[in-house]
Amino acid sequence: MKVKVTQKEDFHFVGIGEAGREVPIDAAGYVGGKGRGIRPPELLFHSIAGCVGIHLYEALHHEGKQVDHIEIETDADRKTEGYPKVFLKIYLTVKVRGKVTEEDVKKALDKAIYNPGTCSIAYMIHQVAPIEYRVELIQ
Repeated sequence: MKVKVTQKEDFHFVGIGEAGREVPIDAAGYVGGKGRGIRPPELLFHSIAGCVGIHLYEALHHEGKQVDHIEIETDADRKTEGYPKVFLKIYLTVKVRGKVTEEDVKKALDKAIYNPGTCSIAYMIHQVAPIEYRVELIQ
């Protein structure tokens, strides 16, 4: 997989990948960013949640389950002192609407995140920052 990231101005960069979509990237304000893009740690969490969502839907759909809506919220524990400020643990709140049970969703999430992990992003990150989830079935 190839992407190219090009500096536009000081801390502002734009990435472009194989799909041809531009992704604006900027640093946090406290280091000089000006809100012109997504901060890199946020991009990581978009990637984790998006990948898990895709593989969750795929697993449930493959099992013949009806899924009308998936929403994934992220949070994390992060090292606050010194550098690098790595993530220590990642939390996902997974909300699903459809004709599914909590067990259906948990089984699909386990398949997506844990060994062997169909979501390569979540599986890889889980090796260094454990991922935990909780499921909410919504109406």
